[in-house]
Amino acid sequence: MNKLITVVVAVLLTVSLQSQEIVRKGFLGARIVTANDSVLKSNSIKHGLLIDKVLKKEYTKKHKLKAGDIIIAIDGNKCAKSKDIKTLLKNKRSGDETTFKIIRKKKTKTIKGILPAKPMETSDKHDIIYDQFSFNNGAIRVIVDKPKTDKKVPAILFIQGYTCSTLDNASPDHPYIKLVKGLCDKGYAVMRMEKPGMGDNYNTPECSEIDFYTEVEAFSLALEKLKTYDFVDKQNVFIWGHSMGGVIAPIIAAQQEVKGVAVYGCTIRPWRDYLNDLFRIQSIMVGADPVENDKGMKAYAKILYGLFIDKKHPDQLAKDPELKETLKTGFSYDGKGHIWTRHYKYIVQIDDYSLFEQWSKVKSKVLVFWGDADLEAFSEWDHKQIESVVNKYNPGNATYYHIKNTTHSFAKVKSMQHGIKNRNWKYITSNFNPEVIEATYNWMNNIIEKEK
Repeated sequence: MNKLITVVVAVLLTVSLQSQEIVRKGFLGARIVTANDSVLKSNSIKHGLLIDKVLKKEYTKKHKLKAGDIIIAIDGNKCAKSKDIKTLLKNKRSGDETTFKIIRKKKTKTIKGILPAKPMETSDKHDIIYDQFSFNNGAIRVIVDKPKTDKKVPAILFIQGYTCSTLDNASPDHPYIKLVKGLCDKGYAVMRMEKPGMGDNYNTPECSEIDFYTEVEAFSLALEKLKTYDFVDKQNVFIWGHSMGGVIAPIIAAQQEVKGVAVYGCTIRPWRDYLNDLFRIQSIMVGADPVENDKGMKAYAKILYGLFIDKKHPDQLAKDPELKETLKTGFSYDGKGHIWTRHYKYIVQIDDYSLFEQWSKVKSKVLVFWGDADLEAFSEWDHKQIESVVNKYNPGNATYYHIKNTTHSFAKVKSMQHGIKNRNWKYITSNFNPEVIEATYNWMNNIIEKEK
C-alpha cells in the first residue's frame, strides 16, 4: 500500500510540474553598455556596466534602477562586460527579487528590486499565441503566428538551424522572422519552438549541452502540439526546415504524417562526409591556399575518423598536439566537450541517421530549395539527391527549386563571391529574398487546391 501511495504521489507531482505555466523571463528594460575608461576613472572603479537608456519607466519602477547608474555586481556577482548581464540574468524570471550593487552619483548603493517580465510579441496583422508543451520534467515555449480569422487554417512548424539562440521577440529584420511573418501573411499559422535551454523554457537542459536525439525529440513534440489547435486544418500541416532544420525535418516527417516538407540549405550525405567536404571545399571558396588546405586535410580526416568511427571524446584526440591545434582552429573546440558551441555528442549523433533512408520514408510532398550562393550548403548535388530519393520511393512527390543568387540566410546577392564578401548582419537583414516566401506559398497552395 505504501509503495502504491508513493507511486501515485510521484505521478501527481510530475503532472503538476509538467502542467506548470511558464513564468516569463525577467529583464532589465534598459540598454546596457560596458563603462568606458573615463567613466571608470571618474567613479574610482575598475569595472562596471552603465545604464545608457531606460526603455520604459514602467520597467524600471520594479527594480529601481535609473539611467546613468553603473552596475558593478548582480546578486554578488561581478559585472565587467555587457555580456555578463545575459549570463547573470539568464535564470531570472519576472517577479524574482534581484540585488544590484551600483554607483549612482559617485556613491555606492545596494538596491533590491523586482525584475519586470520581458515583453511579448504583438502584431496588428496576426494573432500571436504564446504556449508551451511538457518536455521531460520541464516545459518548452512555442510561439504561433496565426492569421486573424475564425476559420481553420493550414499550419507550418518552422525548424530553425544549428545555433542556440532565441526566436522570441527577435528583430523584425531577422530572416527567420521575415519568413515566419511572410508565410502567416499568406494565410498559414506558423509555429516557432524555442530550443531546450533557450528563451522562456522551464527546467530544460542547456541547448549547448543537449545531444541531437534530444533536439529531434523536442521538435517532434512541437509538431504534435501544433496539431492539437482547434484553428489548425489538421489535414494540411507542413514542416519548413532551414539548414540543420532541413536535416531534422525528414526524421520527424518519417515518423509523423504531414502534408508536406520544405527544406533549404541542408544535406543528405552522411554528416561526417559533409564536414569533410566543408573543410576541403568551403575553405578554398573563402580564400584558403589550396595547397596548404590540402595538407591540413590529413588532420581533419583523423579527427573526423576519431569522432565518428572510433567514437572518441575530443579530449582523447587532443592528446595529439597536431590534432589539438586543428580541433581548436578548425572545430572551435573549447576543451570542455563543445564543438562549434554545441556538445560534441550532438555533432556525432547526426551521423547516426541515414538521411537517405529518412527521406525514403517521407510519404508527403517535398520541396527542396537550393540557393546557388549558399556557402554553408554549397552542394547542389545534395539537394537534387533529396528530390531523387523521395521520387524513387514515392514517385512524383518531390520538387527541386533552384533559387538564384541567394545565400544561406536568404539574402539576395549578385554571386557566391558577392555573398561571401557581404556576410554581415546589416547586409543580410536588408536584402531578404521574398522569393523564398512566394515559392513556398505557391507550392503549398497548389498541394491544398489539388485535393479540394
